[in-house]
Amino acid sequence: MSADFMLENHPLILMRPRIVPPYGWVGHIPFAYLVVDLLRPARLVELGTHSGNSYLAFCQAVQALQLDCHCTAVDTWQGDVHALHYGEQVYRALRARHDPLYESFSRLLRCPFDEAVAQFENGSIDLLHIDGLHTYEAVRHDFETWLPKLSDRAVVLLHDTAVRERGFGVAQFLEELSVQYPCFDFRHSHGLGVVAVGTAVPAPFAAFMQHALGSAEAIRAFFEALAGTLVDADDRPVPASMTEPQPVISHLYYRSHDEVFDDSRMLSQGIDAVDGVLDLQFVLPAGIRPDYLRLDPADLPGIYGMSRVTLRFGDDAQVQELPRLSDRLGHVNGELLPAIGTSSLRLASFDDDPNVEFEIGSALGAGLCNTALKVTIRVDYETIIGAPLLRYMLEQQATSLADMRQLSRERVDVQNLAREFQQQRVMQLNLADESQQQRVMQQNLAGEFQQQQLMQQKLATELDGIRASLHGSLQQLQQSVDTLTRRNFWSLLKRLIKRD
Repeated sequence: MSADFMLENHPLILMRPRIVPPYGWVGHIPFAYLVVDLLRPARLVELGTHSGNSYLAFCQAVQALQLDCHCTAVDTWQGDVHALHYGEQVYRALRARHDPLYESFSRLLRCPFDEAVAQFENGSIDLLHIDGLHTYEAVRHDFETWLPKLSDRAVVLLHDTAVRERGFGVAQFLEELSVQYPCFDFRHSHGLGVVAVGTAVPAPFAAFMQHALGSAEAIRAFFEALAGTLVDADDRPVPASMTEPQPVISHLYYRSHDEVFDDSRMLSQGIDAVDGVLDLQFVLPAGIRPDYLRLDPADLPGIYGMSRVTLRFGDDAQVQELPRLSDRLGHVNGELLPAIGTSSLRLASFDDDPNVEFEIGSALGAGLCNTALKVTIRVDYETIIGAPLLRYMLEQQATSLADMRQLSRERVDVQNLAREFQQQRVMQLNLADESQQQRVMQQNLAGEFQQQQLMQQKLATELDGIRASLHGSLQQLQQSVDTLTRRNFWSLLKRLIKRD
C-alpha cells in the first residue's frame, strides 16, 4: 500500500452487517463502510433503497464513527421493472429495523426522486448513492437532476455497472462520466461505480482514488475477497453472515384469459406469525373479474397445503366456496404431494417461488360488476425453510433432482433411440428380403422374356416360309392365267357357252 493510503488504517471495513434479501448489493458493504470513513460526510442521500442492505450499511458506519451526518433514503418502496414490484411489507420490515437504531440521524423519505430533490439545498450532499431504475436515460436523469445538490466534496456511487442486459445502461453512463470526473469501478456484485464529482474531495478519499486507479486489479481483488465473507458468487449469504429473519409474505396474482401474471396485478399480505392453518384474505380492485388466480403462499421453500377457496362479492353477499379445486389446477411451481388431513392440495417447493395457479372464471357467474371480489384461501403452513444455509442446501438438492430428471429423460431417449434403431434394422432386413425376391422375379421375367423372343423369332421364320410359299403359289397361278390367255382361252369359252 502507498504511504498516503493504507487499508489497515480503516478497520471499519471488517464490521459485520445484518442483511436481508435481496442480496445483490451485499458484496459492496465493506466499501460502503470505507467510503463513509474516507469522506466523513455531513449529508448522505440514497436514491433507491429497497430492503435497505446498502442504506443501513451507510447508517451503521455513520453510527460507528459517531459522525454528525444527516442520512436520507429516498424511495417509493413499490419497485420498478428492474427491481420488480413488491408490496407494503418491504417498507414495513425496513422501518422496523431502521427506526430503533438510526432514526435520530436518518429518515426514510417515501416519494419519487424528482419530488424529493426540492427538499435538499444546493451544494449540501457529500455522498449520493444512485440505485433506482437502471436504464441509461433514467440513471442519467437522476444524476443530472441531483447534480446541483452535490457539494464540492461530493462522491457519487452508481450500482449495477457490470450489468449490460435487460436494458441496463449504468455502464454506458459511467463511461461518459469518466471523461469529466475521476472514476473507478468494482466488477463483483453486479458492479459499483465510484465517481469523484466534487472539486475538493477530502484528501483521504483522493488518496484512495489515486491508489485504486494505480492498482486497480489489486483493489478489486481485495474487496471481492471481502465480499466473499458475506455472500458467494451467486449472491447467497455464506454461513457466517448475519442474516435477518426473512418475513413471510404471501402474494395473490390475478389475470384474464388474454393476460399473463405480472406484478401490476398482484396483492401481497405479510404474515406476522406462521403457525399451522391460516385464512389468507385478498380484496381485488372493484370490478375486477379474473379468469385465473395464482397463489404464492410465501417467498420461501417449504411444504404448503390448501384446503378451500371462498369467493365473496362485497361485504353483504353470500360466501361461495370454489368447487373442485384440484380439477381447476393450472401451472404449479413445485411438487404436488398426496393430500392428507383437510388439505386437498399439498405443494413441496425447493426454491423461493412456490406457487399454484387455478381457474375461477367459470365459478364467478354474473356478480355485481362494481363490487370488490374478496378471495379467502385457507393455507396450511406445514414447513417453511427460512435459514439461508438450509435454503442453499435445498437449492442444491433441487438442482441435483433436476439433473437426475434430465439424466433419466436422456436415458429414456437413448432407449427409445435404440428401440427405433432396432426397428429400422428389422425394416432394412425386410426390405433386403423384398429386394431379393424382386431380383428373383426380375430374373424370372427376364427368362420368360427371352423365351418369348425366341418364340417370336421362330414365328417370324415360319411366317417368312408361309409368305414365300404363298408367293410361289401366286406366281404359279399367274403363270397359268397367262398361259390360258395366250391359248385364246376366253374365245373358246365363249363358243362353248353359245353352243349350250
